Amino acid sequence: ATRAFSPAATIQSARTSRPTAHTPRSSPTELCAETDASVDRQPWDAVRFIRQSARFIRPPNPFRTAGTAHVVKPGDVIWSAGNGDAGEAIGPKMAWAPLDDVVMGGASSSEFDNTTGMWGGTVSSSNSGGFVGIRTTPFDPPLDMTGCQGIELKLRGGDGKRFKAVVRDSTEFNGVCWTSSFDAARSRNGGTTTVRLPLDRQVPTIFANTVEGKTFKANNVVGFQLAYSKFEYDGGLNGKFELGDFSLQLVEVRAY
Repeated sequence: ATRAFSPAATIQSARTSRPTAHTPRSSPTELCAETDASVDRQPWDAVRFIRQSARFIRPPNPFRTAGTAHVVKPGDVIWSAGNGDAGEAIGPKMAWAPLDDVVMGGASSSEFDNTTGMWGGTVSSSNSGGFVGIRTTPFDPPLDMTGCQGIELKLRGGDGKRFKAVVRDSTEFNGVCWTSSFDAARSRNGGTTTVRLPLDRQVPTIFANTVEGKTFKANNVVGFQLAYSKFEYDGGLNGKFELGDFSLQLVEVRAY
């Protein structure tokens, strides 16, 4: 089955509770801490923080020259499980790795297998956390997707939970996330589901807060990301989120 996700209703429900212009915005971590005085505290895993975050930081290099962007055409397979850097997949070598709430002091954890595309782990509210994610290492050269309408994710599992997909047009570690929410199917027979995410309906966010005045650079796509979080947008909660174990299989990423 193929489904096109429209974020309008989801974003609208979150925006009805957005802070007014004169109210300082809080990050999801701050909001969680403010509303739960009895937050469970666990030792912070600094080693895991360094191991995860270091994969995605590109140190300044005055001698690096930007490569010519790889042009992606509709129908191109950008990544597929077990075949991420050869064969049918196109573009630069691509690998996914976890980026969980340990980067903000949390205790949630997940693992991703690039061979099978299986992503799974445990989401915890300890230390005011509540999200897990996977992210690709920065693309070099970038992808030029100006001729594409969007991205298709072929998925298996997910148990009806709501996830976020992110496209990045900057190598900044905490740069703008071009975000689309989608609901995983409740599959009873182990089949796959294809979700379409239009590029022109992405929501620019930073730390799950929407930002304005941004323009998506489709000719400079440098990374993808998936997240499973208790927060949706601007402090609104994800109504299809549960603490505890989760799993989702990413089978393929394709342009359309």
